[in-house]
Amino acid sequence: MIDLLTIETAHHMGTALIEQYKFRYRQFVLREKWDVPNYNGMEYDQFDTPAAVYLVWRDDRGAVRGLVRLLPTTQPYMIESLWPELIPDTGAPRSNSVWENTRFAVDRDLPPAVRKQVTVELIVASMEFALQQDVRSYLIVSPRAILERTLPRAGLQPEVQKSTLLPSGHAVSSAYVNVSIDRLMAVRHKAGLQQPVLRNHLREHQHAA
Repeated sequence: MIDLLTIETAHHMGTALIEQYKFRYRQFVLREKWDVPNYNGMEYDQFDTPAAVYLVWRDDRGAVRGLVRLLPTTQPYMIESLWPELIPDTGAPRSNSVWENTRFAVDRDLPPAVRKQVTVELIVASMEFALQQDVRSYLIVSPRAILERTLPRAGLQPEVQKSTLLPSGHAVSSAYVNVSIDRLMAVRHKAGLQQPVLRNHLREHQHAA
Protein backbone atom coordinates (compact mmCIF):
# COMPACT_ATOMS: atom_id res chain seq x y z
CA MET A 1 0.00 0.00 0.00
CA ILE A 2 0.96 3.62 -0.56
CA ASP A 3 0.33 6.16 2.19
CA LEU A 4 -0.74 9.72 1.45
CA LEU A 5 1.14 12.14 3.67
CA THR A 6 0.66 15.87 4.17
CA ILE A 7 1.42 18.29 6.96
CA GLU A 8 -2.22 17.88 8.01
CA THR A 9 -2.00 14.08 8.29
CA ALA A 10 1.59 13.66 9.49
CA HIS A 11 0.55 13.33 13.14
CA HIS A 12 -1.42 10.18 12.25
CA MET A 13 1.63 8.50 10.73
CA GLY A 14 4.40 8.55 13.30
CA THR A 15 7.76 9.54 11.84
CA ALA A 16 6.73 9.22 8.18
CA LEU A 17 7.25 12.90 7.40
CA ILE A 18 10.77 12.85 8.83
CA GLU A 19 11.49 9.52 7.15
CA GLN A 20 10.64 10.84 3.69
CA TYR A 21 13.13 13.70 4.14
CA LYS A 22 15.77 11.16 5.22
CA PHE A 23 14.97 8.92 2.27
CA ARG A 24 15.37 11.84 -0.11
CA TYR A 25 18.75 12.64 1.44
CA ARG A 26 19.95 9.08 0.87
CA GLN A 27 18.62 8.97 -2.65
CA PHE A 28 19.39 12.41 -4.02
CA VAL A 29 22.29 13.76 -1.94
CA LEU A 30 24.30 10.64 -1.12
CA ARG A 31 23.53 8.46 -4.14
CA GLU A 32 22.82 10.95 -6.93
CA LYS A 33 25.13 13.70 -5.63
CA TRP A 34 22.54 16.42 -6.13
CA ASP A 35 23.55 19.84 -4.85
CA VAL A 36 20.33 20.56 -2.96
CA PRO A 37 19.57 21.89 0.53
CA ASN A 38 19.94 19.39 3.33
CA TYR A 39 20.22 19.42 7.09
CA ASN A 40 21.02 16.69 9.60
CA GLY A 41 20.58 13.91 7.07
CA MET A 42 17.37 15.28 5.53
CA GLU A 43 16.85 16.74 2.04
CA TYR A 44 14.29 19.49 1.52
CA ASP A 45 13.55 22.51 -0.62
CA GLN A 46 11.27 25.54 -0.73
CA PHE A 47 8.43 23.49 -2.21
CA ASP A 48 7.96 21.36 0.89
CA THR A 49 5.02 23.53 1.86
CA PRO A 50 1.58 22.84 3.37
CA ALA A 51 0.37 22.37 -0.21
CA ALA A 52 2.72 19.43 -0.85
CA VAL A 53 1.38 15.89 -0.96
CA TYR A 54 3.74 12.95 -0.47
CA LEU A 55 2.94 9.42 -1.57
CA VAL A 56 5.18 7.03 0.33
CA TRP A 57 5.85 3.30 0.48
CA ARG A 58 7.17 2.13 3.85
CA ASP A 59 8.78 -1.13 4.86
CA ASP A 60 7.91 -3.21 7.93
CA ARG A 61 10.07 -0.96 10.12
CA GLY A 62 8.31 2.17 8.94
CA ALA A 63 11.24 3.40 6.83
CA VAL A 64 10.28 5.15 3.61
CA ARG A 65 11.63 3.20 0.63
CA GLY A 66 9.62 4.80 -2.17
CA LEU A 67 8.31 8.32 -2.70
CA VAL A 68 6.78 10.85 -5.03
CA ARG A 69 5.92 14.48 -4.23
CA LEU A 70 2.88 16.18 -5.75
CA LEU A 71 2.28 19.93 -5.90
CA PRO A 72 -0.72 21.88 -7.22
CA THR A 73 0.28 24.31 -9.96
CA THR A 74 -1.98 26.91 -8.34
CA GLN A 75 0.83 27.25 -5.77
CA PRO A 76 4.54 27.91 -6.42
CA TYR A 77 6.11 24.83 -7.99
CA MET A 78 9.53 23.75 -9.15
CA ILE A 79 9.41 24.08 -12.94
CA GLU A 80 7.75 27.47 -12.87
CA SER A 81 10.06 28.87 -10.18
CA LEU A 82 13.45 27.27 -10.84
CA TRP A 83 13.60 25.76 -14.31
CA PRO A 84 12.16 28.09 -16.94
CA GLU A 85 14.01 26.03 -19.55
CA LEU A 86 11.68 23.12 -18.74
CA ILE A 87 8.44 25.09 -19.09
CA PRO A 88 6.34 23.66 -21.96
CA ASP A 89 5.87 25.78 -25.08
CA THR A 90 2.25 26.26 -24.05
CA GLY A 91 3.46 28.03 -20.90
CA ALA A 92 3.63 27.23 -17.22
CA PRO A 93 0.31 25.71 -16.14
CA ARG A 94 -1.59 27.23 -13.26
CA SER A 95 -4.70 25.15 -12.87
CA ASN A 96 -6.42 22.91 -10.34
CA SER A 97 -6.47 20.21 -13.02
CA VAL A 98 -2.66 20.12 -13.45
CA TRP A 99 -0.25 19.11 -10.67
CA GLU A 100 3.52 18.87 -10.65
CA ASN A 101 5.03 15.44 -9.97
CA THR A 102 8.64 15.38 -8.68
CA ARG A 103 11.08 13.56 -6.38
CA PHE A 104 10.01 10.15 -7.71
CA ALA A 105 12.37 7.58 -6.21
CA VAL A 106 12.46 3.93 -5.20
CA ASP A 107 15.22 2.51 -2.99
CA ARG A 108 17.70 0.66 -5.18
CA ASP A 109 18.64 -1.59 -2.27
CA LEU A 110 15.24 -3.27 -2.37
CA PRO A 111 15.09 -6.72 -4.00
CA PRO A 112 14.32 -6.33 -7.75
CA ALA A 113 10.82 -7.81 -7.50
CA VAL A 114 9.91 -5.54 -4.57
CA ARG A 115 11.43 -2.52 -6.29
CA LYS A 116 9.30 -3.21 -9.37
CA GLN A 117 6.18 -3.54 -7.24
CA VAL A 118 6.86 -0.32 -5.33
CA THR A 119 7.46 1.53 -8.60
CA VAL A 120 4.17 0.52 -10.14
CA GLU A 121 2.26 1.12 -6.90
CA LEU A 122 3.59 4.69 -6.75
CA ILE A 123 2.49 5.23 -10.35
CA VAL A 124 -0.97 3.79 -9.68
CA ALA A 125 -1.33 5.74 -6.42
CA SER A 126 -0.47 8.96 -8.25
CA MET A 127 -3.27 8.26 -10.71
CA GLU A 128 -5.73 7.33 -7.96
CA PHE A 129 -4.97 10.57 -6.14
CA ALA A 130 -5.39 12.55 -9.36
CA LEU A 131 -8.83 11.10 -10.01
CA GLN A 132 -9.88 11.82 -6.41
CA GLN A 133 -8.86 15.47 -6.88
CA ASP A 134 -10.13 15.95 -10.46
CA VAL A 135 -6.56 16.30 -11.70
CA ARG A 136 -6.36 15.64 -15.44
CA SER A 137 -2.61 15.64 -15.94
CA TYR A 138 0.73 15.70 -14.17
CA LEU A 139 3.65 17.86 -15.23
CA ILE A 140 6.61 15.67 -14.37
CA VAL A 141 10.26 16.56 -13.80
CA SER A 142 12.27 13.39 -14.06
CA PRO A 143 15.41 11.71 -15.39
CA ARG A 144 14.91 10.55 -18.99
CA ALA A 145 15.20 6.91 -17.93
CA ILE A 146 11.92 7.14 -16.01
CA LEU A 147 10.16 8.82 -18.92
CA GLU A 148 11.57 6.50 -21.57
CA ARG A 149 11.49 3.18 -19.71
CA THR A 150 9.76 3.14 -16.33
CA LEU A 151 6.50 4.84 -17.29
CA PRO A 152 6.10 3.07 -20.67
CA ARG A 153 6.69 -0.30 -18.97
CA ALA A 154 3.80 0.57 -16.66
CA GLY A 155 1.59 1.35 -19.65
CA LEU A 156 1.89 5.15 -19.80
CA GLN A 157 3.19 7.30 -22.65
CA PRO A 158 4.51 10.62 -21.30
CA GLU A 159 4.51 13.63 -23.61
CA VAL A 160 8.07 14.94 -23.25
CA GLN A 161 8.26 18.74 -23.31
CA LYS A 162 11.76 20.08 -22.60
CA SER A 163 15.14 18.80 -21.36
CA THR A 164 18.10 20.25 -19.49
CA LEU A 165 21.24 19.26 -17.60
CA LEU A 166 21.50 19.66 -13.84
CA PRO A 167 24.71 21.14 -12.40
CA SER A 168 25.58 17.56 -11.42
CA GLY A 169 25.50 16.58 -15.08
CA HIS A 170 22.28 14.57 -14.80
CA ALA A 171 19.82 14.99 -17.67
CA VAL A 172 16.22 15.70 -16.69
CA SER A 173 13.13 16.41 -18.73
CA SER A 174 9.66 17.77 -18.24
CA ALA A 175 6.69 15.81 -19.53
CA TYR A 176 2.94 15.67 -19.30
CA VAL A 177 1.20 12.47 -18.25
CA ASN A 178 -2.54 12.54 -18.75
CA VAL A 179 -4.78 10.82 -16.23
CA SER A 180 -8.14 9.14 -16.80
CA ILE A 181 -10.07 6.24 -15.33
CA ASP A 182 -9.37 4.22 -18.49
CA ARG A 183 -5.62 4.80 -18.15
CA LEU A 184 -5.73 3.89 -14.47
CA MET A 185 -7.59 0.65 -15.16
CA ALA A 186 -5.14 -0.24 -17.94
CA VAL A 187 -2.11 0.32 -15.69
CA ARG A 188 -3.73 -1.64 -12.85
CA HIS A 189 -4.53 -4.51 -15.22
CA LYS A 190 -1.01 -4.63 -16.61
CA ALA A 191 0.40 -4.70 -13.07
CA GLY A 192 -2.05 -7.34 -11.88
CA LEU A 193 -3.56 -5.02 -9.29
CA GLN A 194 -7.20 -5.68 -8.44
CA GLN A 195 -7.73 -3.08 -5.71
CA PRO A 196 -6.73 0.55 -5.03
CA VAL A 197 -3.26 0.97 -3.56
CA LEU A 198 -3.58 4.48 -2.10
CA ARG A 199 -4.39 4.76 1.60
CA ASN A 200 -5.63 8.27 2.40
CA HIS A 201 -5.28 8.90 6.14
CA LEU A 202 -6.92 12.32 5.91
CA ARG A 203 -10.11 10.81 4.47
CA GLU A 204 -10.06 7.96 6.98
CA HIS A 205 -9.76 10.44 9.86
CA GLN A 206 -12.56 12.62 8.47
CA HIS A 207 -14.87 9.61 8.10
CA ALA A 208 -14.13 8.49 11.66
CA ALA A 209 -14.84 11.93 13.11
